[in-house]
Amino acid sequence: MILAVAATEFEMNPFLQLLEQEAEEPSCFTLISGVGPVETTLRLTRYLERCDPRIDMVLNFGVAGAYISALSPGKRNVSLLDLCLAEQESLGDFGICFSDHIEPLDEKLGGSTDFPMDQSLLQQAGQILAHHGQPYRCGNFVTVSAASTTRQRGAMLAARFQGLCENMEGAAAARVCAEFSLPLLEVRAVSNLVEDRDLKRWKMAEACSTVAGAAALLVREIGGRG
Repeated sequence: MILAVAATEFEMNPFLQLLEQEAEEPSCFTLISGVGPVETTLRLTRYLERCDPRIDMVLNFGVAGAYISALSPGKRNVSLLDLCLAEQESLGDFGICFSDHIEPLDEKLGGSTDFPMDQSLLQQAGQILAHHGQPYRCGNFVTVSAASTTRQRGAMLAARFQGLCENMEGAAAARVCAEFSLPLLEVRAVSNLVEDRDLKRWKMAEACSTVAGAAALLVREIGGRG
């Protein structure tokens, strides 16, 4: 069975409402991980240590801030409310912070900071979304402990990681899933652009609704195949 993980009730509730409309029996387990890599690591680890052994994959979903410079050749920029699938998660601000860049720690000190997603699940998810007419973007996600509030910092992280968007939990979930030998799929909807902070331009509620629909679809389709 799938364990669906979101950071907050605000992200989880629209997803739960959709599941309640679709089935009498729960089609997945759910966990609110809390905001940030520390809470996510703690809560997800504790859950998996005690969990039902039927869990065979984790779906991490929520909102993200898109990097304005996240362009690929021949592709448009990422826009508000776009769906994004993670190809890889990276710890973006773990290391040595300078005024204009962040240097990673030596792996002997800090361990790996890059976590590839499960390619089979990623391919399945892309096929499912495409089949249902839902456009999406694939790319590298960047997990930060401190959300970026300037376009300059966003551009720095986008360039360093070839990043599509940032969030605050994904790399932590990926590290925990690797420890438990569980495949991870991550889907997010863009709630804001990483620019000089302007909350009036954000679409948080709409992004939560968008990603909830995608997550419910993926649970139904992937869970049904299992």
